[in-house]
Amino acid sequence: MKILLFILFLQTSVSLASSQEMEYVTICNEKKECRKFSRLVMGTDHLIQGNWVKEGQPENTQEEAYAVLDEAVKNGINFFDTSPIYVGGVEHSLGQWRASREKSAQADQFYYSPQLNPDRKLYVLSKGGFPFDLYWAKSLEAGVHSPELIDTLKKKGILAPGAELSLTQSTPLKNVPTGTYASRLFGDYEQIRKRTGVELGHTLNNLNGDITVYLMHRDDGDAVDFQEVPRPKMDINIILKAIGSHKAEGKFWMHGWSNWKTDRINKSLQLVQKNKKLPKPIINSPYFSLFEMSPRTIHALAVQVTHKEMMNPNFEKGIKIMPYSPLGGFSILDKPEPKWENAKAAAKKKLDSGDAYWKNVFDAIFTKDNEARWNRVVEFTKVFNLKHETQYTVDQMMNAYVLAHPRTDLLAIGAITKEQVKRTVKSLELAKRLTPNFLDYLYAGVKDSEVEKLLSLSNKK
Repeated sequence: MKILLFILFLQTSVSLASSQEMEYVTICNEKKECRKFSRLVMGTDHLIQGNWVKEGQPENTQEEAYAVLDEAVKNGINFFDTSPIYVGGVEHSLGQWRASREKSAQADQFYYSPQLNPDRKLYVLSKGGFPFDLYWAKSLEAGVHSPELIDTLKKKGILAPGAELSLTQSTPLKNVPTGTYASRLFGDYEQIRKRTGVELGHTLNNLNGDITVYLMHRDDGDAVDFQEVPRPKMDINIILKAIGSHKAEGKFWMHGWSNWKTDRINKSLQLVQKNKKLPKPIINSPYFSLFEMSPRTIHALAVQVTHKEMMNPNFEKGIKIMPYSPLGGFSILDKPEPKWENAKAAAKKKLDSGDAYWKNVFDAIFTKDNEARWNRVVEFTKVFNLKHETQYTVDQMMNAYVLAHPRTDLLAIGAITKEQVKRTVKSLELAKRLTPNFLDYLYAGVKDSEVEKLLSLSNKK
């Protein structure tokens, strides 16, 4: 499951100005209809999940969840990220909340500043194209699947060697390991259209028929035990036509990609440039964080972009990039003070307990390189505050790191309290103060004269 949480939770009291102005990104469709989306996109994956920040943490009640969503709007956030597979049926809850706030969102007094949310609309981004989770299904969906997946399932003893697959009935599987998926974007036009249409129908019901942006979350691909099955990917032209048929029926305003590799992103943009009948993808949502993933990604078929790529103004030119990260609720920011050792120990405990999510995240995130980055960002935040007489927190600095890159158009965040919403919004102003030299230092430890001058303050305290 894609984790759309980028806010880190630090239990530090900071002074927050409610008048902070949100930033907006203008996006237009082929009809030149334009909308202004908040640069921070409110993720909802863990909004009502219990035991996320710490053991024993209760689920947010509906009243508490609505209060967090209201706080986001009051701070100028008008773009919300959700999915039908997110925890606790939150997509449906978001749909109900939005319907109940439609009139309120039009009034100036609902906001901390009347300049916020100029469109006075609440936009929702949802996702489909999820591969079939065979671990939970215990069967292979009726229809056509890649021969490479079928061969791998047979070799692993998950599918009987002589099993005959059916176009109309599912095929039983046995001993399916976690992280085993069959692509929903494999097959001919009709099959892809049908399979994506099933998910889309659920989301349309949850969001009362109003989807602003719809992403295909993960490209065509299969995986067994979290390892991708090597094979050629489906022709993007076929996928675009299938998605375009749903768009032509008015089921969403714009579409895009999530966890698609750069060559596939660029290929899709080239195709729509040549064929104006194909729907243009408007947003790409990859993993991007100061904590870079190791070769073991945080979930099967995850795709990340790098510091170097995101510093290049021409990287994936022609599409808006909306990064996500798995850092929300990280015990890195546990009391009594944030420590890498605390986070690693807590993650290892979950790993040893058999938690499927942490099976990947532990090896993906807890690397020596990321430990060095953590130590740098802690020290950098300290001396930055010393120089500027500010009180920025480490989580704000890490959010600002992502926001300061030239190719970060939007950022998916995952606050689950009102305080976290306010604190994350403050990352926007901090991002303006981070120079390319500061970003290079935080990522790779490169020290130029600007960085050396700042760090020297640490010795003068």
